[in-house]
Amino acid sequence: MLLRPAVSALALVLLCAAASAQQAGREALTLDDVVSQAVKHSPAALAAEQDIIIARQRVSEARFMYLPQLTLSGTASKASLEYPAVLGPELGERYIDPSKNALYSLRVQGLQPLYTGGRTTNTIKLAKAAHNQAQVSYEAVKAQAALEAKKAFYTLLYQRRLLEVSSQWLARARELNASLHKDAYEELEASMLLSGLSDRAQRAASGEEAASTELLRVISREPGYKPVIDGVLEPLPVESDLSRSLVTAMETRPELKSEMYRAQMDDIAVSMAMVRRYPTVYLGGSYDVNAFTLSDLGNQSVRANNWLATLAIHLPISYDFWTQVQQRRAQQRQGELERIELQDKVRFEIIAAHKDALFWQGEAVKLAAETARLKAGYEAAAVSARPSMAALRALCALCELEKRSMDAVYAELTARARLEWARGRDFLDKQ
Repeated sequence: MLLRPAVSALALVLLCAAASAQQAGREALTLDDVVSQAVKHSPAALAAEQDIIIARQRVSEARFMYLPQLTLSGTASKASLEYPAVLGPELGERYIDPSKNALYSLRVQGLQPLYTGGRTTNTIKLAKAAHNQAQVSYEAVKAQAALEAKKAFYTLLYQRRLLEVSSQWLARARELNASLHKDAYEELEASMLLSGLSDRAQRAASGEEAASTELLRVISREPGYKPVIDGVLEPLPVESDLSRSLVTAMETRPELKSEMYRAQMDDIAVSMAMVRRYPTVYLGGSYDVNAFTLSDLGNQSVRANNWLATLAIHLPISYDFWTQVQQRRAQQRQGELERIELQDKVRFEIIAAHKDALFWQGEAVKLAAETARLKAGYEAAAVSARPSMAALRALCALCELEKRSMDAVYAELTARARLEWARGRDFLDKQ
């Protein structure tokens, strides 16, 4: 084989990659393996997973609002007063008699909301909607990571196949060129044809290296790791029913689910603005133990025991009540308009990706059949005819045709991946 050293070395590495992987104990990665690792190691997906945990804890916090608020406090005061004093809220709001130079106190206090006008209920609903929204955001991030993984996998398949084919055609063209008897112009033409084939092989080698690096980035592997993938560059069928993809997208697309939960949150926000006109009812109680010496705290006959229970009603009087309601309703209308815009965007993404995938699927099948037919014809002519410049030109044309065929397959695979992302579910997913 008369390849240039760099191309030859890379081709040798590609041919020995599978055997080296087996010796090193590494298994070839399938498309599912690449997608799984990309989703598992995606920083964005890991961050979104933490958002779910945060939202879940906020739901628990909101539920605690139903429980009474309990406080246990103790104070020890030394004083020299000429007139009575009351401690601040942070110090327990105790009354200090000027005739005493010390006060020791223990207090147990409880506050139970009896009626909050729906504030507590709406807060819990809001926390649950935020939790659901965090979950669908996680699904959206995983879908994006899966799309990048598919593109990286198909790109590496394409570049490796292109390098293999380009190397084979270059080797055959050089072998044919060596057997030709050419004049000066034919020698110049042959050199240009071989230079074009050699340049294509070098660009394919560079593209294969870049595709390998991108795959390593997607699956979060260290630089220098040589990925071994298990796959064939061939078109995959695309569902021809556009309406089914549209329905699937409306049901499963994470962005649309997120907007549904946002609509719930907007409704809750309007309700919470409305409940500002409702009263709040609290039931509170406290029990105090006070003594003027530390030892008297344990003497029931000397210490002072106080308890109280209070029912409080707060009726808010707000000047900006209707302004808050109008703001929330305007934000709710904005959300409705954004959901309509998003639905239209999803529909056009589905239509564009579906048309693109079907077009390249047809092109791939057509070009594959044409390439196979012309290659068979070339092989038959090579057996019966003598080597010539026409044979070299035909060989270069066949190389270009096979590249176009591979380009069509690669375009079909990437268009299919975009369509699966746009519809929110893979074609093989039956759920």
